[in-house]
Amino acid sequence: MKRNRKIGANFAAVCVGVALAAGATVAAAGNEAGKQVGESGETARVATDAAKSNGANGANGENGANGENGAAKSNGANGGNAERQDGEARTRRAVEEAVASTVDEPEKLRRLDKTAPIWVSSDRKRVVLGGVVCLREGPLEFFACRRGSKEHESVVSLDVAPHLIHAALLAIGAKQGKPAKFDPEFVPPTGEEIEIELRWRDAESGAVRKIRAQETVREAETGCEMSAPWVFTGGLFGVDAEGKKYYLANVTGEIFGVSNFPGSVLDVPFESSSDNALLTFEANTEKIPPTGTPTALILTRKNKPNGATFGAERKK
Repeated sequence: MKRNRKIGANFAAVCVGVALAAGATVAAAGNEAGKQVGESGETARVATDAAKSNGANGANGENGANGENGAAKSNGANGGNAERQDGEARTRRAVEEAVASTVDEPEKLRRLDKTAPIWVSSDRKRVVLGGVVCLREGPLEFFACRRGSKEHESVVSLDVAPHLIHAALLAIGAKQGKPAKFDPEFVPPTGEEIEIELRWRDAESGAVRKIRAQETVREAETGCEMSAPWVFTGGLFGVDAEGKKYYLANVTGEIFGVSNFPGSVLDVPFESSSDNALLTFEANTEKIPPTGTPTALILTRKNKPNGATFGAERKK
């Protein structure tokens, strides 16, 4: 499985790189890269959601056939769905506007997907993600999660399949390492350090705000802002009941962790418990914009492997 993982990752980088070199939108390349990196789990999730939706529609139809009360319920459900879809569309537009208005040289960004808010700069130096602030208070296991997964313990929610983020990081040349190991003894995550900057437009002044993602996270015990970097572990692959590979984070929603989870695309390079009673970090409320604020996340390489900077700081 490790060999297949390496082949898939390399192919993803080639797919995205060719599209970027051509100056094209990279939706098709991103989709193909996603298949190679391990999209079967995502396909299963979408298929399951579709099945649920079809089942609900079928039930609504049956209720409608049974009488006016059933029809009323069906119409109410359809109205609720339409309202939800309108809300999601407004959020997507707000996120797109936040990226366009806060990121430097937005004209140099190339889309990695037709609908997901993820871009790679044409010079292959930046990955840009659009997200929404989902939490300002409480314990954290992640800085960012996939929408609809772990918003109760993450600062930012991203409506982006994690395998696309993996592919985008490979496209800018980031070197992936390995996730944390827990048995027979703990081995910390490794990988190239990735810097994350959070940007948004202040609702009152209209000014663009910029902070390092670490500033939104603080140590629960000391109240100090997080000093650790994130490293590109690359996450893990699972195998479904039919023997097909899937990218684990696509299912779990684990993207940028502050507690060690093997599926996270980025993780902290030291032992950080995921036990709810022992969580190391919490939201740094004063530095986080209001819940629902559309944001841009800018990812860049630090060209430092395995959290070397943080390791040196800890020895002082």
